[in-house]
Formats: sequence, C-alpha cells, structure tokens
Amino acid sequence: MIQTMTINKERLNQTIKEDFSNATELADYLVTKNIPFRTAHEIVGKIVLECIQQGHYLLDVPLATYQQHHSSIDADIYDYLQPENCLKRRQSYGSTGQSSVKQQLDVAKQLLSQ
Repeated sequence: MIQTMTINKERLNQTIKEDFSNATELADYLVTKNIPFRTAHEIVGKIVLECIQQGHYLLDVPLATYQQHHSSIDADIYDYLQPENCLKRRQSYGSTGQSSVKQQLDVAKQLLSQ
C-alpha cells in the first residue's frame, strides 16, 4: 500500500491550514515577546475559542484582532504560524522537523524492505 500511495500535496497544504495545530506555535511566539508561557497559553485559548466561534483559523485572524489580545503581536505572526516554518523550528530527535522525519522515513523504508 505504501509503495503505491500518492500524496495530494495541494489537499495536504489546505488541510494543515484548517486546524489549530499551530496554536502551540502561537504560544511560543508570545513567549519570544517576553510573555510568560502561562499567560501566553491563556491568550491563545481565548484566540482559538474566538476562531472556533467565528469559523476561522489562526492564519485568518486579522492583525488588529491579534493585537486586541496582546499589543506585542506584530505582522510577523503570519510568517511565524506558516506550517512549514512551524516544522522548521521543531528540530529534535523524534520531532516533526524535516530532518527528523526524513530519518524516521529512512528507518521505515529499511524495515519495509526486509
């Protein structure tokens, strides 16, 4: 099955933007702005709840809305929350970072070829 599997990259890219998998990244972003993680977590919870109630996602939130939640949020938030940038920041063993995923895929391919 894996050998014949095809990945619909367009669908994948659309789907990953239609969830809240980048919510932790938003909290991490706030921490880079010297906001304590507990406070950042609370802010993100409010933003995510607002998104759910209004039917949109974190990349759709207007900057003015972000800034209503905390004034230190800048326009760079949109770049920070892009899925590919979120993955690039996760560079540890077993993480979702590109190099780690590549290593895991190589191991899986070896196991499957046996």
